[in-house]
Amino acid sequence: MKIVQRLLVSTLMLFSVTTLQIAATARPLNESEQEVEAQIRAVIEAQDKEGYQLVFPRTVARLSRGAQAPKTVFLSPSREYSFVAVCNKSCEDVDIIVEDMQGNVVASDMTDYAVAVVPFVPPAEDRYEINVKMSKCSSRNSTCDFGLGVFVKAED
Repeated sequence: MKIVQRLLVSTLMLFSVTTLQIAATARPLNESEQEVEAQIRAVIEAQDKEGYQLVFPRTVARLSRGAQAPKTVFLSPSREYSFVAVCNKSCEDVDIIVEDMQGNVVASDMTDYAVAVVPFVPPAEDRYEINVKMSKCSSRNSTCDFGLGVFVKAED
């Protein structure tokens, strides 16, 4: 009887967690997130025309001014990658910093624009950390929404 109770409790807990995860991911995007999502879709189209495909799920999130959001990816040295970050209209500057697992910066786009693009051919097969940095949000906002796409050049 105790085994059946444990199984029942475990099943209910799993069902509850799954339901919460689905509810959390199913919420509608707010206006700012919709703006970023539209920009990411445009980037995906533009990258596709250049022969690049989205290789990891895109990221849409919010960052405080000066904060960074890391995304760790496993990359192959025989492939060309492109990392693109965009941000909403409250954002004045978003940057991308790519580091190897030892913390060495191997590529970056630190220009003062609301779009950052980093073409990258990894020197070795390994995990790399792509950091999106929210450098400047408008004076009235301390946070801005951003999107990140990680693309790989299609093999010929």
